[in-house]
Amino acid sequence: MSAPVPAAAWDLPTRAFHWALAVLVVFSFTTGKIGGPWLEWHMKSGYAILALLLFRVAWGFAGPANARFTAFVRGPVAALGHARELIARRVTAKAGHTPLGGWMVLAMLVVLALQAGTGLFTNDESSHEGPLSRMVSNATVDRMSVIHGWNQWVVAAVVGVHVVAIAYYHVVLKANVTRGMVTGPTQVPARAWALLAAAAGAVYYVVVVLPRPA
Repeated sequence: MSAPVPAAAWDLPTRAFHWALAVLVVFSFTTGKIGGPWLEWHMKSGYAILALLLFRVAWGFAGPANARFTAFVRGPVAALGHARELIARRVTAKAGHTPLGGWMVLAMLVVLALQAGTGLFTNDESSHEGPLSRMVSNATVDRMSVIHGWNQWVVAAVVGVHVVAIAYYHVVLKANVTRGMVTGPTQVPARAWALLAAAAGAVYYVVVVLPRPA
């Protein structure tokens, strides 16, 4: 059954966040695997991801209706009901995230926040270390480095599930769910710029100012 999705589902800040995050996650994973001098770019990409995540959390409370967590984070009953609809290939078109999609957003935010956060404390025992690694014990650095190493595969798994779900909508359900992330309103509210600046400032403080010797 075809389930067309409204084109103007998302505001521009939400769409920009989505695509910027997608590019940075791929870039971070790739540069982390290449290593060497690319680790410097890997770290910078991680800081940018952290700033985007802070912005998205704030936008989840201060943004327009569809972007707010209260609009798409539903309970397990709603998520299970939507899963049954997917299996039966019976999906009702709606703007915004589905109940399962809402939980996917939360999962993505959590695993990426864990990855970016632990990266602040890692040490590759070579030439690169997180900006906060010298502020904690060696045991903590080792623990964070292990979590950072394992969690990258959790991030890859969550991204993989996300891509498969999109493909299922397009191929099986004939629903163009990506259209709403490409087209839509072009206005950027002043509060979006303010929140993005605040998020970038917070990351700058943690990465640059906080590690400085007193």
